[in-house]
Amino acid sequence: MMDKTLMVAKWFCENNNTVQTNSYDGNVLLNKLCYYAKAMFLALNKNIIQKDVEAWKNGPVLPYVYGKYKYDDLLNANIKIELTNDEIKVLQIINRLYGYYKADVISKQTHEELPWSSLEEKVKKQLNPKISNEVLLQEYKDVMLELYDNYKDEEFNEKLEIINGRYFFLTPDVTLSDDEYNELCNANYDDENVTYYISRDNEGNLMIY
Repeated sequence: MMDKTLMVAKWFCENNNTVQTNSYDGNVLLNKLCYYAKAMFLALNKNIIQKDVEAWKNGPVLPYVYGKYKYDDLLNANIKIELTNDEIKVLQIINRLYGYYKADVISKQTHEELPWSSLEEKVKKQLNPKISNEVLLQEYKDVMLELYDNYKDEEFNEKLEIINGRYFFLTPDVTLSDDEYNELCNANYDDENVTYYISRDNEGNLMIY
């Protein structure tokens, strides 16, 4: 099976606002998205992200991706993304579920999960131990299969609204009223470099996550 690690990383570069900031936080989030994508692909028996994952101080990292982003201008690299529709579906699911996290929050989350936490003592010694595919499957297989089953038939065709410098993805059923727009414009969100998703519940109320 072909290693498509760079294509996956480039797809996230093109589809996540935080990753597009060309920053330390962008690199951290990119690596966590690739990490969770690798876990979902493995759960689906699709080993298309074949580059190693290591446990670093800020959580799981794919050194190959980290280096491409930090040193080789991955954001602006001309890379042809030759992924199947099923493969892109996985990336859309991961981006939807994890892509709006702040870098420090998603790092903390991975610290609490077995693949990283079981290697913490080695991380403290700066050994950068590898996280094996077997451990990824042990930790994530069931949850990733459940998430894929829940979202595989969803159309990821959100529309982007930039409101007061913040990025909001709206599901197709959402058209903001003037009052809702003003509310979002005046809301005190923590970080401009986070993407928020907006949908409506069964009663028509806005849901922001």
